[in-house]
Amino acid sequence: MVEKASALHAIYVIDGVQEEYTPAQLLDAVTEPEGRHPHPGPAEGRAVDETLDPVFRDAGLEPGCTDAYLEAVCKARKAVPAAEAESYTRIRVASVLADTLWRTGVFRAGDLRLDATWRWNDAPVGARAAFYASVRAAADYVDALGIKFSSYRHVRTAGLSELVLRPRIARDAEEQDYGFISEPYSTKHPVLGSRRACPSTLLGDAQSWVVYIPFDTADFRLGGSLLAQELGLGGGPAPQIVDADYFLDCYEVVRELVEDGVVLSGATVGEGGLLKAVRGMVEETGMTLDLSDVMRSYQEQNPLRILFAELPGVVIQIRDADFDYLDAELLLQDVAFFPLGHPTPGSSDIRVKASAKSGIQTILESLMQNAEGED
Repeated sequence: MVEKASALHAIYVIDGVQEEYTPAQLLDAVTEPEGRHPHPGPAEGRAVDETLDPVFRDAGLEPGCTDAYLEAVCKARKAVPAAEAESYTRIRVASVLADTLWRTGVFRAGDLRLDATWRWNDAPVGARAAFYASVRAAADYVDALGIKFSSYRHVRTAGLSELVLRPRIARDAEEQDYGFISEPYSTKHPVLGSRRACPSTLLGDAQSWVVYIPFDTADFRLGGSLLAQELGLGGGPAPQIVDADYFLDCYEVVRELVEDGVVLSGATVGEGGLLKAVRGMVEETGMTLDLSDVMRSYQEQNPLRILFAELPGVVIQIRDADFDYLDAELLLQDVAFFPLGHPTPGSSDIRVKASAKSGIQTILESLMQNAEGED
């Protein structure tokens, strides 16, 4: 229970252990001075709660139901998974930052700030513990990324809990004229435009490539995902999003590709997963989505995990003539990418192709089967 406590300034006692810092103290450490919530007096009461354990029952998904799963995910609105609030928050931060890649302007990741609002339903058991976990995860991840919050607040709601994030340019970047840029992920006089720099839907170029770039090195997991929520399944653990340095490397190289006009169209992979992102891109042309390279690289046998796990990343479309350039640029930054296939003009359908076997392995197995059938 909360005893006359502000959610931001209360002392939290979770699973019988008192936390060292209030949420406001955690956030103030990574927030610009104008947006902080300092509290001159003692903490306002206590918030006592317990964490909910994630359900580790594996989701019994059927490969033949991919279209039905996609329809359910596209119609759903996600509730914060209380048992996976930390993973949810990191994924949310990464996805909102990745969304800025498609904006006009001149900026780098280090120029960005986030306005954060925790719209939180404190009533259910585990909700206050989830709020504290979300705040702690947000502060840790933002700090690891080398950015800050411009402001933050907590709003009580009777509906679904959610973390609302809005990106903006850092105040000091707007006001100061730097003689040189000391940070590798910053730029002089940054501008974050309001329009898109490239379309969100695929162009009908059958020779162009559709490429998937995960922005973290975590494994594909369905825990905490929109699909697991809609099907009432545990889904196992959620993706562990921790590699901030890798995120920055991915962000910077994709941003340069957008600014240079290499990216024909692009979409963010976030809530709902890879298949939902691709579905939003095929309004005027379809495609065959080939997951084989991803499955082999991650040694993943279940394509549904790749399709619906909410690992942050992007899907981009590039010209065939730019494929070698993309390969060289991403290789230079040690960023992994996976060609998914080509658009299919005249169609609006997505056909999923998935095999964890290499082409050579498939040929050898075919030869062995034929040999066994001979007299």
